[in-house]
Amino acid sequence: MKRTALIKSLGWPGLAGLAALALAIAAVVLGQRWDAQAVKLQAEARELRAKARPAAAAASAPVSVQQWQASLPPSSDRQQRLADLLELGIRLDLNGARTEHRLSTSEGLERLRVTMPVTGSYAQVRRFIAAALAHDPALSLDAVKLRRVSPMTADVDAELQWSLHGRAAP
Repeated sequence: MKRTALIKSLGWPGLAGLAALALAIAAVVLGQRWDAQAVKLQAEARELRAKARPAAAAASAPVSVQQWQASLPPSSDRQQRLADLLELGIRLDLNGARTEHRLSTSEGLERLRVTMPVTGSYAQVRRFIAAALAHDPALSLDAVKLRRVSPMTADVDAELQWSLHGRAAP
């Protein structure tokens, strides 16, 4: 009976105050836990940043033109790289009519521009582009033209313009 008498004497404002006090105590306890977790995560973040600094410094170190040029494939690999690009399109079931190639050299560098019209689904074209760029780090995609013959067809006609970069023969 004492409880009911206490509840009646406090009324609803007193009960609301007790509930707010209980919530405040719970919030303080949880807040302390969260603060401890935040300190721990900040320490981990500082460690990761410290570990990442040397790697980032190495990655952002300036590369000389000579180093960059030396990292390019030699001109003797050009035909194989072109064959790999064409074969990748065939393996991904893209229909290609013909390709055009144009070679240019300048200051020890060569660039084989390849214009490649293909037909396939949009997803096939995207997979082809991603796979080709992942396969050859000295390959660049210079232009993409997409055209759908009809809104009802699933296939797109794509014209891809690639550049195979390499070191020119001395």
